[in-house]
Amino acid sequence: MSGALTGIGVERFLDREVMAALARPLEQARGLPSAAFTDEAFLALERRLLFSRTWVFAGRAGDLAKPGDVRPVEVAGRPLLLVRGREGDIRAFHNVCPHRGARLVGEAQDGRTMLTCPYHAWTYTLDGRLKARPHFHRPDCHDQAGDDNVTLFPVRCVTWHDWIFVNLDGKAEPFEDFIAPVSAWFDGFDLSAVRCASHRAWEFDCNWKLAVENYCDFYHVFLVHPALHQVMAKEARKAMLTMGRHLMNEYWFEADNRGGLGDKSGFGMPLFPELSAANQNRTCYSVVFPNIAINVYPTNAQFVHFEPLSAGRTRMHMWFYYVGDAASDPAHASLRDTVVEEWHKLNMEDEGICRAIQAGRHCDAYDGGRLAPYWDTGTLHFHRQIAQVMTAA
Repeated sequence: MSGALTGIGVERFLDREVMAALARPLEQARGLPSAAFTDEAFLALERRLLFSRTWVFAGRAGDLAKPGDVRPVEVAGRPLLLVRGREGDIRAFHNVCPHRGARLVGEAQDGRTMLTCPYHAWTYTLDGRLKARPHFHRPDCHDQAGDDNVTLFPVRCVTWHDWIFVNLDGKAEPFEDFIAPVSAWFDGFDLSAVRCASHRAWEFDCNWKLAVENYCDFYHVFLVHPALHQVMAKEARKAMLTMGRHLMNEYWFEADNRGGLGDKSGFGMPLFPELSAANQNRTCYSVVFPNIAINVYPTNAQFVHFEPLSAGRTRMHMWFYYVGDAASDPAHASLRDTVVEEWHKLNMEDEGICRAIQAGRHCDAYDGGRLAPYWDTGTLHFHRQIAQVMTAA
């Protein structure tokens, strides 16, 4: 699609009036229009003009444990390949053969030394170079020299801890700059010490953006999450902070309520190594723009991916991490189960309220909201970042 047509598509939703309302001071500002949460056309624009232009999650490094492991994935509607090479590095490619456009890999593969197209058996090394083409010149006359002008189509790719991020258009800022505010926020928690124990997923009847902005919002806790409300130290509960494109939040547990209902901190499990006394009752949240969240507790962490299924439906993936052997030690199994169960309860409470918010977006009177000066700085920031990326030249 041409740049001109792309602009027309964006302006259908993000016109001058909407952009001006987003730019006002918080007390007078309005958020994104309701159509941004309900219209499938807007989701299609997000896939092309938001998720493709920034760093987005593609998969876990732990799912490609050994050299030669290959995983087909879909990112922003694009089929990709994740490949762990012989030297242990992870690369990403578009999942298509450059010859005639066949899908290169249809299912996960382990221990591969080459990638072979199922159509004409063109073969590629794990770093994407063409290796051989059988019967290329004529029957029984094979090309075994390869061709430096033919390679798989690479995708910009970075591994950060256990998480693989890609940038589809290749134009986003360096990943180190993108993730720097998040790394700084989690300073004092050694994320290299955690191991993945399990994965769970929940489906929400709401737009992915509503699930994301609700996730880092502590304003609703007193009403929607009664058990969590009891264990969060109220004087330490804060509004969202903005750092770079990202959102941050934190709170402290009431010491007397540790290990009770609502406590998702894995109380009784091994702490992060060299954890300061100040961090032993603290939890830190970050929404990594646009659709990732990371939570870090004194003993564990969760990595969360909000996967858009449609304009009104989202799959929320959570990977649960614990310090060292606590991720697999049977002695900690009941505590791990408790953490997951507390998250399940919380997510079911959130699903109900997010469904109500989604329903409200179908009301013609709603015009982007009346924002709370103390609580909604992050909400407005999130909306502004989405609009800024999608309307960039």
